[in-house]
Amino acid sequence: MNGTRALQRLADPWRNGRWRPGVQLAAAVAISWCVATALHLPESFWAVMSVLIVMRPSAGSTLDAGWDRVRGTAAGALVGMAGVWLQHHGAQPIATTLALVVLLAFASASVPGMRSAPVAALIILSAGGIPGHSPLQVALLRMVQIGIGVGVALVVSTVMSEYHAGARFDEGCAALLRGIARRMSASRRPTDAGEIERIQAGTRAALVRLGALAGSADLEARWWRRGGTSGSYRDKARLAARIFQDATVLDRVFRLAPGTRAEAAQAAGAAIAGMADALEGKPAPSDLDELARCAAQASSGEGASNALLAAPLNLLLDDLRRLQTTLAARPPA
Repeated sequence: MNGTRALQRLADPWRNGRWRPGVQLAAAVAISWCVATALHLPESFWAVMSVLIVMRPSAGSTLDAGWDRVRGTAAGALVGMAGVWLQHHGAQPIATTLALVVLLAFASASVPGMRSAPVAALIILSAGGIPGHSPLQVALLRMVQIGIGVGVALVVSTVMSEYHAGARFDEGCAALLRGIARRMSASRRPTDAGEIERIQAGTRAALVRLGALAGSADLEARWWRRGGTSGSYRDKARLAARIFQDATVLDRVFRLAPGTRAEAAQAAGAAIAGMADALEGKPAPSDLDELARCAAQASSGEGASNALLAAPLNLLLDDLRRLQTTLAARPPA
């Protein structure tokens, strides 16, 4: 049995597609090396280094968040070339290199998009002598190799990216909402602080993954549908995060005020589960009427329990309605 479970764990990445980023990175490294070698460029490993700096698992992350690294790498390479030019005209090499790298390191701490700039500049500034080439020529050759590595990373991540990111986002978002709904409407909720924190930490990690996937889905939508859906998946990711926050607050109310009505928890859980069904494209639309009734009753009633329930119920209802509107406005797949 242990051997079977171990084989299943090894096979899971292949069945779930988690092997794709590794294949993309390996292919980009091999292609960049082959291109640099075919062009008879010395020190071909600098093209590989550039791939490792820029490459990200998907087209969305490479062209979106990873694009900052591309710009930072280009800026660092240009600054490095300026430093080599200064050295060629008499500037002290160690002082020039240290000053420029320190300046770029300071900039990278202030501007996240410049984080790869010091590394790229150091690659250029560390250009030494190669037989038959001056330091300035070596720096130019390294800049060409950086360009090869960046270009290969962008092309490979685009060509080999796994598409249908929108469908995968909707599936993941529906699973997350369904888990929140189960915990919300459960007759027995976890009371151990450690268990609650583990559940919430897992949900927060899932939200981070959804946010990254939303970027790829929006980019893919812009490519294939020529606009009209820009930002829609990011909007859904933000709304899912707000629904999680609303549900967390509401769950705390149920713990602090044991006398609050169980029907409110059931209505909240049913409404969130209905929204998960809508994300999966099931025919039955999400019905928020029962949750709206509970929210109105809590807002108009008297007593401490009603006062505690009113705000989180109305916040949850508002965010679910926003998500419902977003889903209704999306174009057919």
